[in-house]
Amino acid sequence: MERMIHSKFMVSFIIGLSFFINISVAHAGTVVDMQTNHGLITIELEDEVAPITVSNFLTYVDEGFYDGLVFHRIIEGFMSQGGGFNEALQQQTPHAPIVLESNVGLPNDRGTIAMARTSVPDSATSQFFINAVDNAFLDYSNATRPGYAVFGAVIEGMAVVDEINKVATGTNDVPLENVVIEVVRRREAQLNFAMQSNYRAGDTFAIALEETMLRSAELDLWVAILMPDGSLLFATEQGFSTVPAAYKAAVATTETNHLIYSVTVPAGITGEYTLAAIYMKTGTNLEDMAHSLRSNFEQVTIEFVQ
Repeated sequence: MERMIHSKFMVSFIIGLSFFINISVAHAGTVVDMQTNHGLITIELEDEVAPITVSNFLTYVDEGFYDGLVFHRIIEGFMSQGGGFNEALQQQTPHAPIVLESNVGLPNDRGTIAMARTSVPDSATSQFFINAVDNAFLDYSNATRPGYAVFGAVIEGMAVVDEINKVATGTNDVPLENVVIEVVRRREAQLNFAMQSNYRAGDTFAIALEETMLRSAELDLWVAILMPDGSLLFATEQGFSTVPAAYKAAVATTETNHLIYSVTVPAGITGEYTLAAIYMKTGTNLEDMAHSLRSNFEQVTIEFVQ
């Protein structure tokens, strides 16, 4: 039980060592979260501008193709390339190559993600790279210099991208220590706590969540509280529990506002409490959080004062 509660994902989530920064506006394109052994990278894709390339990338994402692969080629001050080799540097078998979508007006700026390819324009399959700097020479120029197809950009986690881009490398720009893509998943929901930060005796304390992204699937909602003594309490519809449990399973897509708990603050309660909420794939638990997570890690710290 202790191991399950304090999995590396849950601990980093609760104490804030590694979490998603809230994005409270609707996203124009599909958002994917790439968990690496250096931290989290969140990418927004250009569904409308580069539909072929995005569809290709999401096919690999949905199949779990990228899970456990590595960034196998890293050039500091240029780019970091991955999506084709596992930790043993064995090349994986991708799908058929796609048409090059480089002439769509998306530049290879710092933080963008683009498809890697051979010298043949229409040869991209699964491999991609993240630009560490502006690389205008990779942009489309003409038919003889078609460039590389950008299909999204990092919206959170550039510090992780920069850290990866600075790792030590050896022959053929291969990192000396594996930079692992642990899992890549679509973000299907966006949660935000709708509550104040300070409460006094007599105030109404309400744990309230709102969603700011259109959700197309039923998901399990998890809510937890980090107590001042370091223990965790999980909110359920029946109350609070020290045993990990979802607040509500298979939340309908029409339910976008959630009042988890409401009480009048009694006298004598003081201290800071960290609240956290996530959506996970229906029927899963914290042991498989990396693969089951379907939303941002939303957290807020509130304080009870005299």
